[in-house]
Amino acid sequence: MKKKIVPISFIALFSIIMWGSISLSGEFVTTVKVPVTLFDLPKNYTKGSISEKEVYLRVRSKGWELAKLSLGGNEEFLVSARRMSGVHRVNLKDELENNTWLTSTFRVLEIAPANIEFEIDRIITKKVFIKYNIQVEFKEGFGIASEILITPNQVEISGSANQLRNFDTVTTEFMELKNLSEPVSVTLDLTGIEGATLSENTCKLEFDVQKIVDKSFDEINVELRNVPSSKELILFPGKISVVLKGGINKLGRLTKDSIQAYVDYWTVLRNEEEGIEPVIKIPLSTRLVDIKPKKLEYVIKQY
Repeated sequence: MKKKIVPISFIALFSIIMWGSISLSGEFVTTVKVPVTLFDLPKNYTKGSISEKEVYLRVRSKGWELAKLSLGGNEEFLVSARRMSGVHRVNLKDELENNTWLTSTFRVLEIAPANIEFEIDRIITKKVFIKYNIQVEFKEGFGIASEILITPNQVEISGSANQLRNFDTVTTEFMELKNLSEPVSVTLDLTGIEGATLSENTCKLEFDVQKIVDKSFDEINVELRNVPSSKELILFPGKISVVLKGGINKLGRLTKDSIQAYVDYWTVLRNEEEGIEPVIKIPLSTRLVDIKPKKLEYVIKQY
């Protein structure tokens, strides 16, 4: 019985091959989808907007030819810009001669869409800023304690003038950072713009993470600004206390001289409320929690 297995299997396989060969020798109709590629562009010009990026071809050919076409998968429909800039409207049947992969064995029955429009625009290069796209979560009691530094913070982008006219930034790919308690240094890929090229494809993002605490700074002098020589502005009290929130190491290095507090004379004149709030300038990467007192009484003397 075992001796009969091989001949029977061979006969079955041979029969399948013969059946397939006979079947594929007939003519069939199929539809293929291929991307549109523009060529023959003028020097220093590039593709701008295009109405269709892919087209459908309904073709008739021998089964073997259609099978090879399906298995290839690398074909593209070539459309000539004829070395001319501006907006083009093209009948795709007129472009069949540019597509040598559609040999005489193929008969193109239909192209959809029948026409496409595209723009050939001059190439420009401009500098744009990089904008990060991250989501961060900190370990309990920790937080960001510095500026977020992006290196480089700008890149050059080249592409169609019309396409890039309204772009002034590129973004990084999204990244999620969780349970942070230490300084962060990561490399991020930049999100490209279709049809444009970037001088850099990645950037480095860095920021400090520290335990977040509050610290009070007392006896801060309130500066008087823009007081005319014929006037005198007197504040009660003349010193305040400020509470800041920030990284423990950063706050530990700060003194009361790191904080500015002032009152502008002309703001006082326009003030219609009781008391005046001082303006507070604090170091970067810190947050103002409280001011004591929040409002100061004042007297204006005339000389």
